[in-house]
Amino acid sequence: MGRKIFTFKNKRHMPKWLAYILAVFLKIYSWTFRMRIVDPSGVFEHLDTTPVVFSIWHNRILFVVPMAPRKILEHCSVMISASRDGEYISTLVRLFGLQSVRGSSSRGGARALLELEQSLEQGFSPILTVDGPRGPRYTVHSGAVVLARGKGVPLVPAVVNARHFWQLKSWDKMQIPWPFTRVEIVLGAPLTISPEEENEAANTRLKEALLAITKD
Repeated sequence: MGRKIFTFKNKRHMPKWLAYILAVFLKIYSWTFRMRIVDPSGVFEHLDTTPVVFSIWHNRILFVVPMAPRKILEHCSVMISASRDGEYISTLVRLFGLQSVRGSSSRGGARALLELEQSLEQGFSPILTVDGPRGPRYTVHSGAVVLARGKGVPLVPAVVNARHFWQLKSWDKMQIPWPFTRVEIVLGAPLTISPEEENEAANTRLKEALLAITKD
């Protein structure tokens, strides 16, 4: 009999020891960045009393979790794909203090939206990748708009801009900042979604607000 080789191909859950090692690596790696937070509206200052819905591009999500202060993440939840890869990511983000909700626009979306609504009612601010999980890149699907309108909370565009980064050959062109480069977490002005505003119009407003603070 040949030796049994460890592989993730058939593993549903990432071993906790490995998740911890990866979380430590990501945190240490993020410490090399010259990082600052740009929040002119003071959203982070009032997050403990005023929950919002954060919207972010899929290709900027990788380092926002290890970069953001834990006191902010403890007030946030994040929607993560219901796939096996999503299970690995969910294991990781929990180590940074985030709540995770499993689902996406293509899989488990209705249930995930309900859980995000419950998360908002409990005072947590959901983080949604508005062009995920399959894109196209820099498009806006309606989940964030529907959630913000339904619960009557502001919708806040957010991006992570790195001066220098590697770009993967994935559909979203995932960005990995270089060590020691300047990285900013930038929050746009909160958007109010009225009950009368159509999804398409609100999506367009959100896309414009995101692109206005996005640097490639």
